[in-house]
Amino acid sequence: MSQINPHLQSQSLITPTKQLLLGMSSLILSLYADTAVLAEESCSADYTINAALPNGAIWNLCWEQTLQNGISLHHIAYQPKAGTQQAILYRAELAQVHVPYDDNGARYHDISDYGFGEKNLQALDEKLCPNGSLIKYYGKPILCQQILPRGEELRYQNQAVQGYKLSLFSISQIGSYNYVPRWEFFDNGTMEFAVGATGALQRFTTGSQSDLGWPISPEKIGVSHLHNFFWRLDFDLAGNGANDYIEEINFVREDQGLKAKHEILSLETGRDVNPATLRTWIVVDSALKNQANSPIAYEIQLYQSGQRDVGPEEEAFTKYDIYFTKAKECERFASRNANADVCAKDLSTYVNGESLQEDLIVWPSTSFYHIPRAEDSPNMNIHWSGIRLKPFDWHNSNPLASSIR
Repeated sequence: MSQINPHLQSQSLITPTKQLLLGMSSLILSLYADTAVLAEESCSADYTINAALPNGAIWNLCWEQTLQNGISLHHIAYQPKAGTQQAILYRAELAQVHVPYDDNGARYHDISDYGFGEKNLQALDEKLCPNGSLIKYYGKPILCQQILPRGEELRYQNQAVQGYKLSLFSISQIGSYNYVPRWEFFDNGTMEFAVGATGALQRFTTGSQSDLGWPISPEKIGVSHLHNFFWRLDFDLAGNGANDYIEEINFVREDQGLKAKHEILSLETGRDVNPATLRTWIVVDSALKNQANSPIAYEIQLYQSGQRDVGPEEEAFTKYDIYFTKAKECERFASRNANADVCAKDLSTYVNGESLQEDLIVWPSTSFYHIPRAEDSPNMNIHWSGIRLKPFDWHNSNPLASSIR
């Protein structure tokens, strides 16, 4: 973990408005105070985020700024409505933005080569963070914290429950691009991590090379390119990563129906999405169970896996959609790892047959193939790429269902 800066000036990081706080019960307020104390055990108050959502859920986490990753989050814990707090992630960060262009004129590794932090982190203001709180680093507002409605969460007959989420985002300028890493935490325990890309197109060619892109104006062709996003997730379910394991589930057609085939992945590996078997993965805690005697877990959903990039041999880290590796401090980036002299160089070499039984890292990825269009000029609309982490038997029942009973 990067060293926490003790000299940052104090500020309030609690974002719900007074109207939301007034609507909460005294029970929720007391639970909120308890989690605030727990957060400060892991980081100083200036780096603590405690958010009580309007319908009773509480998220508790720490943040830090680093040169290459930009904003990293750690010690992420969730408390459902009328439930108890449990730790989920020891650390979560964006681990690479790989951008190869179709003409092979550029193959960027934005996180490791340029970095999302320090001078590349853009200063935010109230217009960019409406109804939210701006969090500062050495006086520079770099992180927006908001409590946002997320629409109808569930409906039963003529009653419905509206959902809410904690949203955190920063903006990093890399070349002509503005990247917007966004971290969202829902009241039902779901997490969605995404990156938005906007700004301006960066590379162009001429009409004689039209097969390398798309015409955006007369005699001007925007070069098509990929954005390969990788995250590094260090799970510590219930506060202990040593007893977590990965289970892969495939649903195979047998006897006219689908039957679940379960496999525990005990060694480091890379795996692909497989639509034919509805493949999914869950991170499972081997010790803690819910009231139905099912182990608590989180499902990893690569819900934007419709596009793929398997690059040349020297970019073997693009071969799989998701990797599972043994936790090592020096294995920090999906590609161009800064510690290659004493550690492995990228995901393809992190996977070397080691056991996942001590502590594991999950490396989900998603790809977006950007075909330029006329509407991308002079500035392109923001396009989002992300992953979802969803509670799987984490609760004894739907934590929000009691609101309509």
